[in-house]
Amino acid sequence: MRASRPTCAVLALALMLHAAPAAAYIDPGTGSALFYVITGILVSVYFAVRGLYYRVVEFLFRIRHKDQRCEVAIHCEDPRYEMCLMPVVRSLVQKGIEPTLFTMYERDATYEPLPAGVTHRPIAAGMVGYAYLNNIQATLLVTTTPQLDVMTFRRSRRVKHYSMLQHALGESRFVRPYAYDYYDSVLCCGEVLKKNIRRMEAIRESAPKELLDTGLPHYEVMVQRAREAEPLSGPPLVLVAPSWGPLSMFEAFGTDFVAEIAKHFRVLVRPHPQMKVSQPELYAKILALDGVEVDTQRTPSSAMSRAHIVLSDISGISHEFAFIYERPVVVIDRQLTLGGLEGELLGGDSEVKQRCTDFIVPVPPGEMPDIVAHLRDVLERHSVERLRSVRAELVYNFGTASEVAAEQLAAIYRREKAAA
Repeated sequence: MRASRPTCAVLALALMLHAAPAAAYIDPGTGSALFYVITGILVSVYFAVRGLYYRVVEFLFRIRHKDQRCEVAIHCEDPRYEMCLMPVVRSLVQKGIEPTLFTMYERDATYEPLPAGVTHRPIAAGMVGYAYLNNIQATLLVTTTPQLDVMTFRRSRRVKHYSMLQHALGESRFVRPYAYDYYDSVLCCGEVLKKNIRRMEAIRESAPKELLDTGLPHYEVMVQRAREAEPLSGPPLVLVAPSWGPLSMFEAFGTDFVAEIAKHFRVLVRPHPQMKVSQPELYAKILALDGVEVDTQRTPSSAMSRAHIVLSDISGISHEFAFIYERPVVVIDRQLTLGGLEGELLGGDSEVKQRCTDFIVPVPPGEMPDIVAHLRDVLERHSVERLRSVRAELVYNFGTASEVAAEQLAAIYRREKAAA
């Protein structure tokens, strides 16, 4: 028996290693259930690990560092928003308030110098930067970033008041849910946004926030650049400046329409900067277009100053071009899907769009083959007087919004200080 034990063990191991095939059946319902269970476990593990990482980062920033304390914090998440915030910063300094500018990028000599008294603190981009912001100490924090206390950007218990400043003429319907809900105040661009926010508050039965008649400070910067630009000259120039992503006209119609327009007009194409990141192949194709000029400068001011008319889609450049340069726009009027946006709850169509149709003219996608005729027609019947009238209705304090914003923010700051 002692001699046979090793032999038995070897035989048993051999049987385990050379097991005979077994027939089995899993019905489709059970197979699907197992698939979803396994997928759910893997996804849960991923988000648990990711959540633990972010909680560790958040914990590290809860330690009160001196550079996390200030009186008035100005948060800028991207260089393109400096044009919105810097006019307000300058006006605040003139009122004796010296804010701290937190940027999620480094500033170099190519940026506008900061006024004397303004402290600059660069912080990391993304989650780490928001973990820092989520634990700062300030009386007032001003930003252009929506969805406070919804995603990664959380309220700090040591900030008394959060204000949001608009970076474009817009409405609530085209932003993600709760974009404005958890701010203490919103410096509104115009009456449409104000009405939208009040309606969302009524639908959600949330406490009304402070809504201020402010306007768009960056319009002042653009107006000044427009005044400094050379006057229009030569045959009409069409600026093709669409958005990026699935609703972009380049995504929907390709690039051949540009060549057709170039047979009748001078053409300047400005691809959206995000396209370079999210749609690199299409971006490269646009850069290689023959017979047209392509603009890739940091801001669109130079391109807009040269254009007689803009062809776009849902890009915010439409309102900026019309209101700053007082020239017409043609937009390809594709039906927007509002699922997952505030417009799904608000219902109806865009009020801003409806009130601007005389100079931001919608063209159905099916009429894209006739786009040259539409461009000619819009150029011929454009009315500057009508544009100015609508602009006065839709935009608060056109040309003076930075001073108004600074006065409003200074009043909030002094009120919060007094209450403390």
